[in-house]
Parts: sequence; C-alpha cells; structure tokens
Amino acid sequence: MSEHRSGGRVVPVYALTRGRTRSLPGRDLPVEALVTATADASPHGLEPEYRSTVELAARPVSVAEVGAALGVPVGVARVVVSDLVDAGHLAVHLPPSGEDGPSPAVLERLLEGLRAGR
Repeated sequence: MSEHRSGGRVVPVYALTRGRTRSLPGRDLPVEALVTATADASPHGLEPEYRSTVELAARPVSVAEVGAALGVPVGVARVVVSDLVDAGHLAVHLPPSGEDGPSPAVLERLLEGLRAGR
C-alpha cells in the first residue's frame, strides 16, 4: 500500500479519502476523463495530495495520470478528483462517448501520460 510521509508521519493512502475507494454515486469518472483547474482553484490550505492534484491540473490531466503522479490506486485518484470537483477546484472534461469507447487519440494520450509518470 502506498503511503505519504508528511512531517515524519506516515499516512496510508486510504486515510486521505477517509476510507472511501469510490467517488459519489453517479460520479464514477472514467480513467481517461481529463480534469483542469478552475479559475477559482486555490491549492492553499489543501492536504498535500489534493494540492498536488490542483497543481497538476494547471494543464489537462487524466484521472489515471493523477493516480500515477500521486502514486495511489486509480480508485483513490477518482475520490480525490471527485472531492476537488465538488469543492469547485477542478472541472471534468469527459471524452466523447461512442459505442466503441474512447478514441485511439485519447487512449494514446493516456498511455503517454502514464509512461511519463514512471
């Protein structure tokens, strides 16, 4: 399990989401969904993972990339992103939905982002 060290304290990743592994019902974001920081977003006063997510979202970033950058499971990244959307810090940009799923261009961008996060 990934952990975050802050001021000598070790915090399990699920502690930062208060044990939640799923976002709110109806908010199960696809891993390829892109998020961007809103004009009102302010990372000040946020927990470190939430602050890092807002800073990452200065440019469009996928939910999967957020998870990779934070070193947390995608379920935790979904909860963090969902919380930040609810607080008005992030905007979600869903990929066009088609019968065949995300476009090859979206999948390629997702793969590139995941590779860059290694």
